[in-house]
Amino acid sequence: MNAFRRISQRYLAPRWLVSIYFYFKYKCVVSTRAQVQFTDCISFGSGCVVKAFAVIQTQTGHVKFGADCAVSSFDHISTGTADVVIGDHVRIASGVTLLGGDRNFGQKEVLIVEQGASHQGLRIGDDVLIGANAVILPGSHIGKGAVIGAGSVVTEEVPDYAIVAGSPARIIGHRK
Repeated sequence: MNAFRRISQRYLAPRWLVSIYFYFKYKCVVSTRAQVQFTDCISFGSGCVVKAFAVIQTQTGHVKFGADCAVSSFDHISTGTADVVIGDHVRIASGVTLLGGDRNFGQKEVLIVEQGASHQGLRIGDDVLIGANAVILPGSHIGKGAVIGAGSVVTEEVPDYAIVAGSPARIIGHRK
């Protein structure tokens, strides 16, 4: 039953209804061309904007946005059973992927689909800028005021006000 419920929340709820729901519940603007799961497990602070073709979904974990966040087109934000928590005034450029869970794959004798998943969630502090096509992996923690360079892959903690870039992301400077 849970699988049917999740599928109907993700794919069967009309997008115009999802847009209206999030506007009146959180004072947030969600494009009718975005695909945001129709669930109480996703919440927004006031003033958030989700642009067309963004995807935000969850299994049982929560996706929580602070106030005044911007999610650009072609972003994908998803979590399994752990939470993805995003602070206030966060800007997420186009094509960014934020993952709160991942597949297990270590045993070569067992099919990957049968190995289950690990759900670590992730946290992003206030006033963070995430560049285009960056990937933030489960278990990452991005500190307040950090800047993530375009195309970076974040796999661990990023300190407050650090500027990181690369794959894997490395500190290349600090905001002054």
